This record gives sequence, C-alpha cells and structure tokens, in this order.
Amino acid sequence: MQISYVGQYNKNAGQAVGTPVPSKAVTSLTASVKELAPGSIFEGNVSYVRGSNVILSLENGQNVHARLDNHALKLVQGQSMFFQVKSNEGGTVSIRPYMGNGGANPTLVRALEAAGLPVEERNLAMVNSMMKEQMPIHAEALLNMHRVVVANDSVNVQTLVQMTHLDLPVTPQLAAQFENYRNDTHMLLGQMNEFMEQLPQFLGTQTSDVPHLVQMNTELLGILMDGLEPETVPSSQPDGMTSVEAQTLPQQAALQPSGVMEAEAVEGIFLSETAGDAGEAQEMSTSFFAPAQLGALLDEQTIESFSDVLRSIGNLADNEMVFDEEGMLNLDLTARQLLGILDKELVASQGMLEPDDMKELFSQKGYRALLNHVMEEQWLLQPEDLKTKDKLSELYERLNRQMEQIDKILKTTGNEHASLARSTEQIRGNIEFMNEVNQIYNYVQIPLKMNGQNANGDLYVYTNKRRSRDENGELSAFLHLDMEHLGSTDVFVKMKGKAVDTNFSFSDDESFDLVQKYLPILDAKLTALGYHTTITVSSEEKNMDFVEDFLKKDLPGGTSAGVVHRYSFDVRA
Repeated sequence: MQISYVGQYNKNAGQAVGTPVPSKAVTSLTASVKELAPGSIFEGNVSYVRGSNVILSLENGQNVHARLDNHALKLVQGQSMFFQVKSNEGGTVSIRPYMGNGGANPTLVRALEAAGLPVEERNLAMVNSMMKEQMPIHAEALLNMHRVVVANDSVNVQTLVQMTHLDLPVTPQLAAQFENYRNDTHMLLGQMNEFMEQLPQFLGTQTSDVPHLVQMNTELLGILMDGLEPETVPSSQPDGMTSVEAQTLPQQAALQPSGVMEAEAVEGIFLSETAGDAGEAQEMSTSFFAPAQLGALLDEQTIESFSDVLRSIGNLADNEMVFDEEGMLNLDLTARQLLGILDKELVASQGMLEPDDMKELFSQKGYRALLNHVMEEQWLLQPEDLKTKDKLSELYERLNRQMEQIDKILKTTGNEHASLARSTEQIRGNIEFMNEVNQIYNYVQIPLKMNGQNANGDLYVYTNKRRSRDENGELSAFLHLDMEHLGSTDVFVKMKGKAVDTNFSFSDDESFDLVQKYLPILDAKLTALGYHTTITVSSEEKNMDFVEDFLKKDLPGGTSAGVVHRYSFDVRA
C-alpha cells in the first residue's frame, strides 16, 4: 500500500518511546494503515527514534509506532523517506527503510494505483523496468505484465520485462538461459566441454554391480555413436614400415616436388599457426596417424597404462585386433573401433569382473580420451561442414535428442540429481532458447573443431524475420569466434548483391599480423565464387552485448541503434 504525506509531521512528535508497540497502537489510523501487510511500502517522517523503536508521523498527523529492522540503516529524527513493512505479527509492526527499485519515484506509485495493483517491491521494480525499456505503463499494459510477474515469481523482474518486450516466451528455464546470454555466460561449447569432462568421471564414480555398469556403458556408447558416418581411415603406415618408423618420416613428404605448396597446404599451415606452437608455426605434424586413430589420440604414457588395464579385461590380451604378437596396442585402431570391441568384451566377461575393474577402466585417461573423441565427432563441426545445407540444424537436433536420451538413463539409475544431469539440462535449455530466438531473429552458435583446438562461434544476422528485409537488399552479420591461441576474433561482413565488405577485428597485434598475411587466399576464394571483395583488418576488440546490441537492434528507440552498424553475410562464402 502507499500512504502519501504533505508535511504534517510536526504533530504528536513528542510522545515517549518505550518497548515495541503492539498492533492495537495503530488502530487510530485510517483503514489503509490498519492493514499494513508484509511487503507494503509507505511514506513517513521520523518523529522520534531510540534504538530500534521509532515513531513515524503520517500525513493526517497520526503516528505509527514500530520496531526498526536490526540490519536497517541508522535513522535521523526529522528524516522523510519510504518504509517497507517487514512483518506485522505477534502484536508488533516491524519496518525497514525502502531504498530500492525507484521506490521513491511517485510516477511508479501513481501508475500502480491507477492499475489497481498493490505498491509492493516487485511491482515497483516491474514499472521501473518497463519505463527503462520505453514500454507503455498504462493500466492494461501493467496488468498484462503483472500476470507474467506473478506466474514467474522466482524470476528476476527485469528479465521478465525484457523478454516480454522482445517477444520471447517466458518460462523459468528460458529466463535462466536469457540471463546467461545477457551476462555473456551462454557459450554452448563450454557447456559441452563440461559435459564431456563429466561423463567419464560419472562412470568412474558409479558403485552399481557389474551388470548394471556394463549395461549403462553399452547404452551410453549406443547413444554417442548413433548416426555417425562410417569411418574412412587410411592405413597410417607406408608399405614395409612399422608404426614407430612411420611417425618419424621427414616432413617434406607433404610438399610438392618443386617445393611450392598448394593452397590447401598453405591453409594447413595457417590453421597450425592459429592453433599455437609459435616456435614451430611453419612445421606440419609429423604423425601419419589419422585424427581418429589411437596413435593420434594417446600419448606414450597413456598408451602404456591403458594397455595394462585392457589386458586385464576378459580375453582382450589375446585379441589380435587389439594387440599384436608382441603385446603392443594396435595404434591403427580408431576410437570407435576400440570402444566397440571393448564393449563386446565387457558384455561377454561381465561375470568374471569386479566393480573395481570397471571403475579402473572408466577412470583411465585413455578411456576418457576415446569417449571425448567420439563426443567431439558427434557434436563439433569441421569448418568445411558449414558448406552443407542443414548441417547445423541437424547437429542441434541430434545433440538435443542425445541429451534427452542420456537424461533418461540418469533418471532410471537414480542419478537425476548428479552434476552430469545438470549439464544435460543446461545444454538442452540453451538449444531450446536458441530455437525460440530463431523464431524471430537469426542467431546461432557454431561449435567448431579446428586444427588442434575447439572454438565457439556466434553468428548474428541482422534480420528480424517478422519484418521486411532491408529495402536496399543488404543483409548484415557479425561473427564472433573465441579461439585459444588466436584470441577473440570478430568478423564484420556486409553484402549487397555480389559486393562483399569484410572487416576482421582482433584483440592482439600478433593475430592481426597473422591473418593479414593470409588474406590473399580468402580474397582469391571469394573472387572464384564470383564476389567482389573489400577486406580490412584491425587490431581492436569489439564487445557484443547479446541483448543490447542484437535483440534490441530493431526495436524503436533501441539502445543499440547506431552502436552496431548493419553488416551482411553470405554463409556459403
């Protein structure tokens, strides 16, 4: 409730102050004062204060005797301010000064009174947020927003107002994701990396009996390998050479006889440079193993310890596909192949295994490396994959489906509250939020598998799907990449017809120099596709605010107007 005053605070200010006064002490006030309820806000003048006991003078000259919250600010006699009722129980009225959310702004109070809404903290915050978003605050608008606020009482009011203003559906789950995006903690790749780290740890901490552990492992592998394209892995060894000899072949084999590299080789060097190894940036990898093979996935120490564990499981030690005649692990096997062989052996020999045997296997660095590689195959895209239509949407559909299936396994095994379950919920919530955003705007995260690193990309295309396209036919976009060694990388692009203007922006000078060095390759490829290009590079970091600079861009009077300019982008290029 709201009690306004005009200045009659000098009356009855000299009453003695004793112990906290029971509720009957305020019975002489107006009817509205009689119903002081927790959360109510009113205006008053401090007529007298001693310790936690205060007398507040109101407009009609009457006094309210109350007890001040122990943690409240120190009051001064004669001070005029807003107060909030903390409690009105047990015969005592307890209050505290109210300072937040524009409570002293009479505009907010009058708007709520006109709409017939109580003057409470969340309602005041609601009106204040609506005004900041330049939304109307007439009675109908306030009543509509109030329904949203009441239905989502656990969600921050500012979040509810902003989502409603942006035409986004409101649920507690989507609101949590909206806040992640607003606070720049939304990166899907980070959530996926966390899941990939937690899954092997989760298996290693399970205390079920062996049959249940084997079944869980089988079900998880079935989910993780479902839908993967057949492997086409060439032999890692040139004829007549052992694996060890093959790994030490001179690097020049990758070069052309004339010593001149093809464009693809130059691109490979560029990717190696961006991935790190500054001292050896011009060198290519000396390994002849394909990325999916054990020889590329495991280091020497891991191979040794992992081999010892594998030999102790069933009859794997005698399996010629896994170990050679000298008992050495077959490094030509791919992660998928070894996981498949291992799964069959676990099923066949589960009667001879102990829970500790399973725990030792799942805790092995080698086993974790195999699982991580398969998950990266499922959930990360190679840059060339983006040339294929619907590749990204297929990725998100698969990721969402697999997270749901894994979540079901966790629930059936009583692990629905495990940290792994929270990770599946985060990933699914992120995908759902992106899907809702894309009903209106064009935005997507691109989890990329680069050479020697994983990178998260954010692609913003400035076109509101509910509005007509730019009259001049220009489409604009902003691509942000977070790369381990290249750093924060921003690409501003605009395209009209076949004219493409591109600006690369980097956070450090080394990245600036490196990319500028290889721009002729990009220019040549775009020219070959029929585009007329203008490419510039700058060494300054651009910060993109998802809400202010993207979602609000097309709003009338949006705060991003003039901050992020229009750029266009052709995904095929």
